[in-house]
Amino acid sequence: MIILIFLLLVAFIFILIGHLKNGEIIISPIKGFMFGFLYHKEEYIEEDEYTLQCLLGVISVNVIWKNLPNG
Repeated sequence: MIILIFLLLVAFIFILIGHLKNGEIIISPIKGFMFGFLYHKEEYIEEDEYTLQCLLGVISVNVIWKNLPNG
């Protein structure tokens, strides 16, 4: 129960970050059953793409946004 509350808090924070960064927020069902969260940064020549993902059982909350690289 504590883990589920923690993951709900993480999902809420990810959604807030998505709104602050003007990112794309995707809430979708998944096949299977999984709990956890991740952060990923992909560096391209023109821009950097960030991904936050939180999995709550059969629901996935994804936040994706892009920034110009520093320098």
